[in-house]
Amino acid sequence: MENRGKEEAPKGFNKAKGKAEKLLGNKNKFRKLLEEGEAKAKAKQAKLKGVWSEVQTLFRLLKAWQKRSYTKVPWKTILYIVAALVYFINPFDVVPDFIPGFGLVDDLSILTFVINSVKNDIEAFKKWETEEN
Repeated sequence: MENRGKEEAPKGFNKAKGKAEKLLGNKNKFRKLLEEGEAKAKAKQAKLKGVWSEVQTLFRLLKAWQKRSYTKVPWKTILYIVAALVYFINPFDVVPDFIPGFGLVDDLSILTFVINSVKNDIEAFKKWETEEN
């Protein structure tokens, strides 16, 4: 995850990261997080248009990692992605999701931060995906 610059993590990310560490130890909770994350992403697809493709790649990467079909990913990358999902599905984060026009702004900042932080790992995964297919 060497592509993570000196960019400071958005507010709320470190708390989500702590929750993600605990969640990663529980397969059922991890599976549920993926399901809830995908459902919310699909429901908010229009608002996620700027990062939609990357978010879908993150879901595929996590599923491949979970199945152990793709394991060439650093633990910190998995942790960052799961932390972003934890934050994304929490309706009562820094800016609650029910606030019209602003509810997803903080979610987008976390998602964008993580996507930029793990960009090289995302590209490596997409290359692996292409080679596998």
